[in-house]
Amino acid sequence: MAICVAFVAIGHDRKLLFWALAFALYPVTFLIFGLRPVLPHGFTVLAGNTALMGMFVMYTEGLCRLHSIKFSRLAIWLPLPIGVLGLAFLLDDFDSRITWGAYLATYQSFVVIYILLKSLRNDHGRGRWIVFVAVMSACGLLLARNVLLASGFRASLNYMQPGLPQTLILSLSMMFLIMFALGLLVTYKERAEREMTRLALQDPLTQLGNRLVLHKRLSNAFVSSNSQGVYGALMMLDLDHFKELNDTHGHALGDQLLVDVAYRLKDCVSDTDTVVRLGGDEFVLLIENLNSDASKSKEEADTISQRVLDKITMPYRLQHNDDSSGTSKRVVYYLTVSIGIEMFKGEQLKREELLRHADAAMYQAKQLGRNRAQFYQSDTYASAQVRASVQFRHQALDSKT
Repeated sequence: MAICVAFVAIGHDRKLLFWALAFALYPVTFLIFGLRPVLPHGFTVLAGNTALMGMFVMYTEGLCRLHSIKFSRLAIWLPLPIGVLGLAFLLDDFDSRITWGAYLATYQSFVVIYILLKSLRNDHGRGRWIVFVAVMSACGLLLARNVLLASGFRASLNYMQPGLPQTLILSLSMMFLIMFALGLLVTYKERAEREMTRLALQDPLTQLGNRLVLHKRLSNAFVSSNSQGVYGALMMLDLDHFKELNDTHGHALGDQLLVDVAYRLKDCVSDTDTVVRLGGDEFVLLIENLNSDASKSKEEADTISQRVLDKITMPYRLQHNDDSSGTSKRVVYYLTVSIGIEMFKGEQLKREELLRHADAAMYQAKQLGRNRAQFYQSDTYASAQVRASVQFRHQALDSKT
C-alpha cells in the first residue's frame, strides 16, 4: 500500500510521499517486533515502538496538513522523543511499558479526534468522510484496547501473543488503514478536480471569472430579474490606449496594471455582482437587483459607472524591473476606460444580444472621446462601422474561449 501511494505521489502529487512514508512505518514496526528472537531485546523494543509512535505522529501531522488546521506542532511531535525516553527507562519492566504506551496512545488519539472534528468545517467531499470514519474507528479501537489494558487484560492484548483478540485487533486496524488510504486518494482526486474546474472558470492572471462564468451568471441573473421584477445592468469595459503601456514598458507591467484594475473593479460593486475579464484589456460588470423602476435603475447604473470611472482613473504605481541592468524603478501610470451599458429585465433580451448591445455602446463611448460611460440606444448599433467592430471583437473572444 505504501508503494502504491508513493507511485501515485511521484506521478501526480508529491504531497502523498509523506503519507507513503507513514504507511511504510506500519509493516516496519511489526517486522522489527517479529524479529525479536534474533535481534537484541532493547533494540526491538525501542526501534519497534519508535516506528509505531512515529507512524501515529506522522498521521497526526498529515491530517493537519491535509485539512489546513492550525495546531501546535510541539504538541504533535513532542510525544515521540518523550515516549522513546520513557520506554528506554522502562526497558526491563514489561507492565510499565504497556501502561506508558497506553497513556501516549490515548493522548495521541484524543489529539487526532480533535483535529478530525475541526476538519469537518475546513473541507468537503466524499473523501473527507471516508478519512473521518476510518480514523475515528481506528482511534475508537485503540481507546477501547487501552481501557482493557487498564482493566488488567494485558497478557491477552499483547500484540506478540497469538490469539483471537490480537487477530481481531490487527485485522480491524489493517482494514481501517486501507480505508484511510482510499479516503486520502479520493480526497486528493476531488481536490484536483475542483482545481481543474476553478482553472476552467477563472482568468489565471486576475483571478476573475471568465466568459463561461459570465454566461452562467447571466442566465441566473435573467431568472432572478424576472422573478423579482427588478432591472439589472451589463457593463462592457475596455481600457483606453492599453496597448501603449505594453509597447512602452513591456507585458509584465501591463499584467500588473490588469491585476490592479481587477481589484479596483471589485471594490466598485457589491458581493452579489459579477466582475469578469473577457480577455486582453476587456472586462464586464454584471450588476443585479437594481430597481423595479426603469429610470431609477438607470440612475443607479449610471452612479456605479461613474464610480468605476473615478476609480480607474486614479494613478497606478507599478514596479518596472529592467532585466538588462538589474535595476528596478517605480512607474506612475494614468489610465482611462470606456464603458458601454445595457439594461435588462428578465429575458426580454437574449444573452448574446445583451452582450452585443453593451459592446456597441462601449464602442460608441470610444468614438465620443473615451473616458466615459455610454448607455445603449436603439440607433447605436445602426452604424455599419460599429456593427462590424462588435462582430469582429465577439468572433475574436469566441475563438479565445
